[in-house]
Amino acid sequence: MKTIYTIISLFAVSVSLQAQQITVGEVARQAKWTKLIDEVNNGKQKIKYSDIEGIPYYNRTFLPARVGDTSASVPIRYNSFLDTVEILVNTDVFEIPREESYPKFIFENSGEKLVLVNTHDENAGYFFELSGGKNRLLKKVITKFHDAVPAPNSMIPGTPARFELLKPAYFIKTETGLIRIPKNTKDLIPSFPEREAELSNFIKTNKIKLTSEADLIKLNNFLNN
Repeated sequence: MKTIYTIISLFAVSVSLQAQQITVGEVARQAKWTKLIDEVNNGKQKIKYSDIEGIPYYNRTFLPARVGDTSASVPIRYNSFLDTVEILVNTDVFEIPREESYPKFIFENSGEKLVLVNTHDENAGYFFELSGGKNRLLKKVITKFHDAVPAPNSMIPGTPARFELLKPAYFIKTETGLIRIPKNTKDLIPSFPEREAELSNFIKTNKIKLTSEADLIKLNNFLNN
């Protein structure tokens, strides 16, 4: 993939988009962008995204979002297969470097916040932050690629290559580490030994279900009190 060093020149096209271009330019001046290659290299052959069932994106459409603490917006989308953020520049698509210079993206229409978190393990990367504070409630969205399976015989059809959006995983990022939300509340309580009794009471009193995002937000707000 070709690295783009002088991307700023691409943004002097339309005066009406000046505010947006300035923000994109600020990003560009600090980064080496990579032009997106929309294909999967599965070791045997390269397969175009268009030839794969499903999509590798959290949302196929490029949506306006603020980068970091800037006020203007840029069109981006999250590639949940590659765990990368893509930006649309005219008709070209580029990958924004996954680095601390760009710690968050806030989608203007939905208010969803995509944040970069270095967890120092295999989970490091982008998360959707559902609740902030000392303890942060994070949602990990993952899309998995399944290679095509050829037909074993003329009677049984094969299956095409496909993208599968997995069930999201939820985490609480504390000041000391990352806690993955388990299925059962009894497995979560020991993760907060200093508050076991009150946490157990809160979960029981409020009938907290760890499969409910609304309940997880309540739980995180409680932990931040």
